[in-house]
Amino acid sequence: MLSLRATGFLLAALCERLGLCLPPEARRKLLNDPPPDAESFTAAVFAAEGLERAPSHRALYRDALALAERAFADHARADT
Repeated sequence: MLSLRATGFLLAALCERLGLCLPPEARRKLLNDPPPDAESFTAAVFAAEGLERAPSHRALYRDALALAERAFADHARADT
């Protein structure tokens, strides 16, 4: 699971790079209780944005998942 700091950095990256800027309440919820892995984190961001994993959002989802996977991998390396 990501730390509070790592979660904040990931949410900022998703907003700045991909335009997935969550409303304050959704952001706070993810900061307080981040999902345990990249896939569920990305799904939670998409749900908070009201987006579905429809074909029209496939590239955006893939890009968001790549950012999340990198954040989770970096965090795991920092913990070891």
